Amino acid sequence: MNSKKVIVLGIDGMDPKMTKRLVDEGKLPHLKKMIELGSARKDLVMLGAQPTITPPMWTTLSTGAYPMTHGVTCYWNSHPSDIGKIVNNFNSAQVKAEQIWECTVKADKKTLVWTWPCSWPPISDSDNLHIVGGLVPLGPNAGVSVVEDEHITYASAECKEIRNRLHVESKGGAGCVMTEDMKESNAAFAPQSRSDLLKSMTEVSVGDGDWQETAREAASGKTPDAWLLLDHLEGEENGETDRPCFNFDSPIKEPKNWGHELPDGAKEFTVIVSKGLKRYPALLLKNEGGEYNEVEIYGSKKDEKPFVAIKEGEFYPLVITDVITGEEKVETTRHFAILRIDHEGKFVTISAGSALDIETGRKDFNWSPQSLYQQTIEIAGLVPCAVALGGGYPEMISRRSLPSWDVFNKWQAKALLGLIEANEYEAVFTHNHACDHIGHPCWRWAKTRAKYGYNDEKVYQGFLEEIYCQVDEYIGEFLPLIDKGWAIIVTSDHGLLCSEEDELPFLGEGFVMNIGVLRDLGYTVMKKDANGNDIRGIDWTKTKAVAPRGNHIYINLKGRNPYGSVEPADKYELERKIIDDLYSYRLDGKRIVNIALRNKDAAVLGMSGPECGDIIYFLEEGFNRLHGDALSTTEGYFGTSVSPIFIAAGAGIKKGCETERVIREVDVAPTVATLMNIDMPAQCEGAPVYQILEK
Repeated sequence: MNSKKVIVLGIDGMDPKMTKRLVDEGKLPHLKKMIELGSARKDLVMLGAQPTITPPMWTTLSTGAYPMTHGVTCYWNSHPSDIGKIVNNFNSAQVKAEQIWECTVKADKKTLVWTWPCSWPPISDSDNLHIVGGLVPLGPNAGVSVVEDEHITYASAECKEIRNRLHVESKGGAGCVMTEDMKESNAAFAPQSRSDLLKSMTEVSVGDGDWQETAREAASGKTPDAWLLLDHLEGEENGETDRPCFNFDSPIKEPKNWGHELPDGAKEFTVIVSKGLKRYPALLLKNEGGEYNEVEIYGSKKDEKPFVAIKEGEFYPLVITDVITGEEKVETTRHFAILRIDHEGKFVTISAGSALDIETGRKDFNWSPQSLYQQTIEIAGLVPCAVALGGGYPEMISRRSLPSWDVFNKWQAKALLGLIEANEYEAVFTHNHACDHIGHPCWRWAKTRAKYGYNDEKVYQGFLEEIYCQVDEYIGEFLPLIDKGWAIIVTSDHGLLCSEEDELPFLGEGFVMNIGVLRDLGYTVMKKDANGNDIRGIDWTKTKAVAPRGNHIYINLKGRNPYGSVEPADKYELERKIIDDLYSYRLDGKRIVNIALRNKDAAVLGMSGPECGDIIYFLEEGFNRLHGDALSTTEGYFGTSVSPIFIAAGAGIKKGCETERVIREVDVAPTVATLMNIDMPAQCEGAPVYQILEK
């Protein structure tokens, strides 16, 4: 086969079942066209590997190997001896298998790797390898360059003074939200040399005290204990609220001391950023019909013109503004949006999105070569930052999250196509987090539930369909490459589930230490206060087993673990008892565990060896989070599944081919290698999808 140029359009969280339904309904015309031009299974399903979570599955896609081979076995890995600690997996040094771009570079193919998880830092200094991002599961600069998280101002005529609302950090990156541990471990030393980055990417964890403080300790080389999940709102469900944002109340009042004449009926309030250190005066204005529907935000009351003038329903373009972080003032970009507004002027809610540094060494640190940053912004403009929190607040999704992804998807397509043309790449491996990022705050709300006050599921189902339509437009931008001799592969690491059950077990959360179920069963024992009540902290002297991250249970073994309590001779029988008890455990009268295996037996699932727990388990269908705790064949409410997707079209791909081949996640890398007529990755365990390839 002659060498082909290949682009992989990876869409994190894209579900083949949802995609197939929307294609059949005529809502995804570009994907429909791609299917007609190329090859796929009728159901678009790719048989996914385990576990169904971002770092290991993107690494399986890039290596053609299972997690037991490439070594990335969950969102985090566990510390090799101290099972109370977790290790950052968004780090190419964690990957023990050759990745496909190593093969393209060896074959002298100019290659671009774009925000692919676990691709940074670059594994080669070849001029043929360009890498952007990969430290966090979002877009370029969504990690290193974020100097301030989203702020929301709740202005009201009833409010008497500016005050800070509750802020609760998601733990361990739960919900693919950028959290302090990831910022500290990946980016605390961003302005320093790249060699220092690897030093900073060490054990990361959160202990008994303040989350941000313990994260800083982890980044500095200290190793506090892993975060103990005692409340679902500390984990995945926190992304359904506004609490991870910095929230402030602000009074609406009559305007005073402005340096210019104001329209009749104008009211003033304050937009707060920089955790309260910076305050922008703002005006609430009427339209011609006498309804309040517009906001102007000023640098000061002396300014003649606002730096933001936004009407209800608009998503404001990027603005350049200073942010105060510590003792530093940094020039940044951010978006603004009106989330809610009362037409009588009684309240207004303003979002100031995450602020990206465009001034210091953070801005181009995560780009290799660093000149690629300047080239990209000359092609497509400054890097935008998409957001996705607050599923319980529909306006946060409709007026902020979805518009931010629409802007981002258009920007990324323009950037990639411009770079492909300018730099003459022959292999491009891309990641887009839109489906996953919108899915996390929305999918649980896409089913009417009593715990959510009998929410309207149709509203959230509509949001989720909209992000698929955006992704369809994004993919459509690349289809003209087919006429230029390219092969295009659309794939995903996993799909996303809408769980049937309302209550989920305290087990299987991929980002934290799961306490509840193993505590109920007597294997994890908590420290006690003077009255004998549980407090946050594990009593390792009495604990026999723990469940850090998703799918893994570790025996607290003497001779292996620092505070081991179980004799090695008792390990095998204890594993049997734990597995028995997991199958017997009930929530609302129903079994919660689908399968539980010893480490050696879990090799049949591609999860065995030193980077995996002593017991590997997956939750029963129906009790699942969006992804990560379920087998890759699991299905959910509203026709959802956690399976990944596979569609291919273009050079070297059969046209109009509906294959019956079971396409596995490990098959993507060898298929790319075959199309390009290069060596497969050295540890590859998959095979090319020969049935769809032209001879």
